Amino acid sequence: MERKARVTIKDVARIAMVTPQTVSRALRDAPDIAESTKTRVLEIASNLNYVKNSTASALRRGSTRLIGIIYDNLINLYFSVMTDFIQFCLKERGYSMLTISVRSFHLNEEAYMAAVFHNVDGIISFLEPDEELTELIKSYNVPVLLFGRRTNVKRIDCIHTDDEEGGRLAAARLADDGCKNAVCITEALELTCAYDRYHGFEEELKRRGISKPRIVNPNVPGLEQQLLSLMKSPDGFPDGIFCFNDMLAFETLYFIEKNNLPSVKVIGYDNVQQEIHIPRRLTTVGTDKLALAKRATEMIISKVETGDTNRAIEKKGVFLVEGTTA
Repeated sequence: MERKARVTIKDVARIAMVTPQTVSRALRDAPDIAESTKTRVLEIASNLNYVKNSTASALRRGSTRLIGIIYDNLINLYFSVMTDFIQFCLKERGYSMLTISVRSFHLNEEAYMAAVFHNVDGIISFLEPDEELTELIKSYNVPVLLFGRRTNVKRIDCIHTDDEEGGRLAAARLADDGCKNAVCITEALELTCAYDRYHGFEEELKRRGISKPRIVNPNVPGLEQQLLSLMKSPDGFPDGIFCFNDMLAFETLYFIEKNNLPSVKVIGYDNVQQEIHIPRRLTTVGTDKLALAKRATEMIISKVETGDTNRAIEKKGVFLVEGTTA
């Protein structure tokens, strides 16, 4: 079926025998338009099924009130939960959201330009930025806020949780449970949040006289194989596991039960069970997600509306959420 052409302001103006500017003012309920003209224009627009082109209107204003959200994993529960909170906060401020999923672990030029081409006013990224973005932001004047991670890249703001403290809380909980042989299942430590969580975990164990935790990368060759290999390792199977996020913690528990591996204390990070009710309550590290999303929204909108180029960096507190897994 052939797609019907969109009705424009010019179409309405032609039938109403007025200028497009008059139609525009009538549709905006401008006070300098005669009521009879306004009524006739609105009636014709309704009969023609005219729909306002909000994008074109926004571009004429010089602002789309559209914020791009960039991430790399569609099945990451934390990204989904936080994106939902951010959308709610943006809507309260009169902004809308465009989600962009990319096949990259970093916010690079390609991802940044994809958002720019969609005429966004600003970007909230879950991905750590490349250095090259400094010049791009300077050229295109579309600000970026890094969410959930820290960065030293110039011109990029960031808001994140106190990841080191989260690692310390997890280590303290496992130590209090008597764990002496800990493992940290984490993404690559090149990620600032992964490094900070591991560093806090390691430092707290060291402070308590417990040996350095082993590191397991869940992606090489795969989490299940990594857990099975721990059974054959010289240090044996751990008695406590700290996971980079809740997704890894739930996977860890699943593979342990599937393969009848020894019982072990497991702690996650993100507390996604607060929003997604899961039968087995995970011991995890949490934060006030709605407050985090609200502040992130305030930060990016402030940059969009003021054009301020000074960097803003904020770190939010965390707390241990008691569950049944540690």
